[in-house]
Amino acid sequence: MPKISDAHREMRRAQILDAAWRCFYREGVQATTMEQIIKEADMSASAMYRYFGGKDDIIFSAISSSLTAVGKLLEPIVARDLAPAVLVERVTSDIETFSHREGYNLAAIAMHGWSEAQRDEKVRELIRGFYLGFREQLVARVVRWQAEGAVAPDADVAEVAKALQSIILGYVVQMSIMRDVDPAAHARGLAALLGAGR
Repeated sequence: MPKISDAHREMRRAQILDAAWRCFYREGVQATTMEQIIKEADMSASAMYRYFGGKDDIIFSAISSSLTAVGKLLEPIVARDLAPAVLVERVTSDIETFSHREGYNLAAIAMHGWSEAQRDEKVRELIRGFYLGFREQLVARVVRWQAEGAVAPDADVAEVAKALQSIILGYVVQMSIMRDVDPAAHARGLAALLGAGR
């Protein structure tokens, strides 16, 4: 059997993950079977198992791949000199754009990932590690806001970062379930809340 090149392997893995995301979106992560993923990817079972060890491997890889891409998307935004409400609008807008794919929505699938984290410690540690890293970026941003006077000088920066992270993750939940939110309105609501607290 000829050796598979790294580029070909990555392309095939991406094809399989795309098929898995479509299945997860339609059926849910736990209800999706390997047979459904194999059929969606238009591959034989033997070919599929050359790239992934099984469904749990696909789930972990799908979550890891998505989080890596989101991290690359959000890091430069958080590093920019943006006011709190503007930062939330930009982050939520980019998450929304990133999430919408042909045949599925990654934000909705993310909630399945959160559910997986309750039953699979490896998945929980993966997601927890990503959110801790993102929170540290938010802490650094809050420290800069504090130096600029946008955050109270006596505020606990970690507490502010946690609240900000909750606002962003809450947008993902509302986008997936309520389906009646938009980034600009979310930012205006936060700006009004911040203004009322002064």
